[in-house]
Amino acid sequence: MGFETIRKSSAPDMVAKQIIAKITGGELAPGSQLPSQRDLALMLGVGRSSVREAINALVVMGYLEPLQGRGTFIKDVLPTVDPGIEKLKAALSAGSIFDLMEARALLECRSASLAAERADAGQIQNLKAAMKKMKGTEAEYAIFLDADIQFHAAVAEAAGNRVLCELTKLVLEKVVAHHHDLKTALLPPAYREVSIRTAARVVEAIEAGDGDDAARWMAQHLDAIRDELKNIIG
Repeated sequence: MGFETIRKSSAPDMVAKQIIAKITGGELAPGSQLPSQRDLALMLGVGRSSVREAINALVVMGYLEPLQGRGTFIKDVLPTVDPGIEKLKAALSAGSIFDLMEARALLECRSASLAAERADAGQIQNLKAAMKKMKGTEAEYAIFLDADIQFHAAVAEAAGNRVLCELTKLVLEKVVAHHHDLKTALLPPAYREVSIRTAARVVEAIEAGDGDDAARWMAQHLDAIRDELKNIIG
């Protein structure tokens, strides 16, 4: 497959442009698998981090679909409009949150599982208080975001592990910065509904002492943002 070696500093956007060109030109057909990140990095002469950023952006834009344990595939239904430079830049910015989401999944799914084993009555009440705040903020996104952050901090606290709790707080600070940069207040109300529903299931599982269920629902809660990022840059 004839990719052109990239030698400029703006590597992620150039990687993304080449992959888009291969897709729109028919060399990468809908439903086919993208070469691995390692192989793409070698073909393009860039680091794997640049390839990963480009792939994240193209997932946001609707060109690619990652399948757990299988790789990354060209979507069966592709965007019909040329994305343009500005939309690509926005997607690259949005795509950077995917690395953060990976870190969150590692930390917070484990925290949810531990919280189901260790949470005391007071910590359960803190979780329920955060949930009540999330549910009562339909008209004000900033309050909803604050309540969501409070919920995640409460899960980390209930896990009973100081290191996990401190790491989660550091990650949540970055989350808030991303939300402001990406203007996630533009996300549709349906996103909030999914976020609230899945968070409620996390709390229910923690209260029931079901660690596996708590981790599973936390993963779904974190994945919700991935499905809605395209609405920010659309």
